Amino acid sequence: MLAAWRATERRWERHAPADEVHAAALEVVAAFVAYQDVALRSQPGEFMLIVDEDQTYVGATRGVTTVLGYRPEELIGRRIADLATPAQIEATSAQWLAFVSEGRQEGRFRLQTAGDAPVELRFQARAHHPVPGFHLSRLWPLEATGVWEQER
Repeated sequence: MLAAWRATERRWERHAPADEVHAAALEVVAAFVAYQDVALRSQPGEFMLIVDEDQTYVGATRGVTTVLGYRPEELIGRRIADLATPAQIEATSAQWLAFVSEGRQEGRFRLQTAGDAPVELRFQARAHHPVPGFHLSRLWPLEATGVWEQER
């Protein structure tokens, strides 16, 4: 898996027209997600989401199914605002600008499950990872981290 990820990165790194570079970047994202699913054992309820500059999901690890009820491929093409709870949507633009500017962010966010139930999540986000122009978030439901019980 690691070799496949690196091979896709090498294709992304070569000089090519913008559409080929973008397609190669999406291959890197897919290889990165596959690597995360196979090589790393996540904490209970942990999952990763990757978005592009337009806040559109381009990758998700399998753990998203356990927490949100979506298969990873069901999220591809949806935007952050499509899954954010109505109360969360208003703050999303300002939060996004701060995130991209600072390059990292942690905090809480609420997303809707496939059944439209809100889930309070803790997240750690890193801008321009695994490749520039794409942004990774690791997320956990608060109850899975013990924080939910501590803060009630």
